[in-house]
Parts: sequence; C-alpha cells; structure tokens
Amino acid sequence: PALDPKLVRLAMVIRLNTLLKGGSGVQPRVAELYEEFLNKGVTPVVPTKGSLGDADITLASHVGSAMIGEWKVINKDGKQVASMEVLKEKGIKPLVPEGKDALGILSNSSVAMAMTMDAAKAVRQILKVTPIVYGISLEGLNGNVAPFLPQTVDFHPFPGLAEKASELRKVLAGSYLWDKDESRRLQDPLCFRTTVYTLSEAQNALNDLDKVINVQINGSDDNPGVMVDADRTGADIPQIGQYFIETKNAKGAIIPTANFEVLPVALAVQRMALALGHVGHNSAQRTMRLDEPQFTDLSRYLAAEGNLGHAFGATEDTLISIYSENIDLANPVSLDSFPVEGNIEDSASNLPRAAQRLKQSADNTFLVLSMELLHNTQAADLRKMKNKNFRMSPETEKLYKAYRAKSPFVDQDRIYSIDLENGDQLLKNY
Repeated sequence: PALDPKLVRLAMVIRLNTLLKGGSGVQPRVAELYEEFLNKGVTPVVPTKGSLGDADITLASHVGSAMIGEWKVINKDGKQVASMEVLKEKGIKPLVPEGKDALGILSNSSVAMAMTMDAAKAVRQILKVTPIVYGISLEGLNGNVAPFLPQTVDFHPFPGLAEKASELRKVLAGSYLWDKDESRRLQDPLCFRTTVYTLSEAQNALNDLDKVINVQINGSDDNPGVMVDADRTGADIPQIGQYFIETKNAKGAIIPTANFEVLPVALAVQRMALALGHVGHNSAQRTMRLDEPQFTDLSRYLAAEGNLGHAFGATEDTLISIYSENIDLANPVSLDSFPVEGNIEDSASNLPRAAQRLKQSADNTFLVLSMELLHNTQAADLRKMKNKNFRMSPETEKLYKAYRAKSPFVDQDRIYSIDLENGDQLLKNY
C-alpha cells in the first residue's frame, strides 16, 4: 500500500535536511530537486512495506525514480500519474544521475524516520490529554490525591516523577478532591494510584525518542561518507590513509560507514511502545473500576436512575479488545531479521515496522482513552447528583464540557460507537 503523501513529503524534507549536512557526495541538482518537488507539490508514490530498517533502499528509491522521470507521483487530484507528465507540467528538469547521486537518494532512512516522527507526534498528544482524562476519572471515583503529592514522590525520586506529579496537581487544582471527605477511601485501585508512574515513564521514553530523532534527522546517514576537509587523524596508517583524497580540486575522504544503522531509534521506538502500553493498561483498568460499585459507591456499569438496560457493561468487551492489540504491539521486532544480499546484510533494525506498530498503538490508545471519557464523564455526572459539594477543576471541566457538547449524559442505553468516535476525534485535536 502507498504511504500517506504527507509522510512522503516529510521524508523528502528529512532527506533534504540531511543532504545539507554534507556527506552524501551528490551533485547540487539532487538537493534542488528535493526543494522543487516540495515547493511545487510533486509527491512520489512510495510503498509502506519493503524496508528492513538499515536504510530504506526499496522505499526511498521511488523518490529517485520519480526524479529521473520514471515511476508515479500523486497529482493535485490525489491520483497516481506518470512522473514525467507532472515534471513537464511543473517545468522541472529531470535528474540525469552521476557519481553517487542514486545511492545518495536511496540509501538513507528518511522514510522510516517520517513514520517514526508521525508516531511520536501522536504519542505527544496522548501524553498531553491523558492527565486531564485521568483527572476526570479520579473526580468520578472520589479518589485520593495522595499518590502524586510532592511529599510522596520526593520520597521516591525516579527521574521525571516529580514533574509529572506536579502536572497532575495542576490539572486537578480547584477540584473538590482537595476537600476533606470522611467517606473517601484511604487507597484506590492501583490503576489510579500508579498513573503518575506510568505517565512519568512514558514521558521519559518520549524524551529519549526525541533525542535520537533529532540526531538522525540532523546528521548524515550516508555510506560511504564523503567528507570535505576530513579530519586526518590516523591518515598516516596505510589502511586508513587509503580513504583520503587530495587533488587540486578536492581535499577530504571517502570512508565506508555503518551510519545507515538506526538501531538507537528502533530501540527507543520499542521502549516507547512498551511505555505507551502501560498508559493504555491503566486507562482500561480505571474505566472498568468506574463500572464497579464496590469502588465508586455509584450504580453498576454507571447506569442512570430508571435505566433498566445494560448501561456500559458490554463496552468493556470493546475496550479490552482494543487494549489487547497493544499488548502484541508492545513486543519488540528489531530482532526479527534474516540475512539478505548474499549474507552480507545479516542484521537489521526493522525501524519502519516498529514505527508503524507504535503509530497503531497510539491510535488504539486514543480509543481506549475515549472509552474512559465515556465512562468518567458519566461517573462525574452521577457523583454530582450524589454529592452537593462536587466540583470539577477548571482543567477537567473544560474537557468535560467539550465532550458533553457532542456526547450527552447517558440516561438510557444507546449506540455508543458514535460516542467512541466523538471522544477519539476530541482527544486527537484537543
């Protein structure tokens, strides 16, 4: 299947940026073509499958094929058309490749990095909205703020924990949860108590992923590397000296590299998927605890008074079916490679596959959070009817009202698929 055109354009931006770092040894016309393709809206058709993750040779090559007038591009109507036809229409002179041009276009990880950045963007949004969704759930539960007090987290100072605890306190500032309530339980189910940890570790994982993304998209992953005025350390050693060149027109080195290796990114992506799995796990468990009167002192499955239907009982099936996919998606795939190319390429990172799995996990997590939003807003409404002192924080009330604008209180059973979609879109764009 073809890659989303937006991601193809992102991949071209990434490759143009790394070309400008130097090291590719391509003629300037190659960089100019990336610029023209981007500015004139010429987007090659690039497949989503085919790369093992140590340079996207079989994917990025489609960009080069379009540049020389072969293959296909997406036109303004979204249809696939012959690239030469569009190049003529846009007044773009096709590439006549020479030297290292072709290798410079195809031997890089720009496509996998576009997929990775797309997934990271979705995760960033999840970590932005989850504290607020959690806040509504804690208000619906009449839960305890003790797990994210400064005293408790300072007593156990894992990296990033204090910062995430502070964020949760800000989200809930002004809530009735800070009022003393003799009926409030001393300790809540672990899915509520440990959320500060799961969010903290997810944030740490995202920070680490951002670091390696920034290295990869701002450096050269070319092999061999073409280095103008290269550092001559060791050049007096024959084995190293053979890589250096000095003529009246050029001075530098052409050195074989392993810079196509994106394992640091792949490992960070997989850690992110695992941490995100825990975020979804806590969300799914919080949702089901809200359905249980022994924890909430509310009605079973959050049924409104007079609702003789099933309320939210069956929604748990959907919730767990979506969450269960993330258990599989959290498994590592960077070890799943076999030797190819006459056994010389006998390891790979599988970064494209890992990135696609992280994006799918993120999409699933939005749906899990949407289901939590369906339940916790209902719990908040029922709590309000039960407790005259109930008061949401400004942050939680804002999200609550945005959701209620499209998904009203459930007084009788209805089709919840629309509510799930409403919550999904709200959280993705909030």
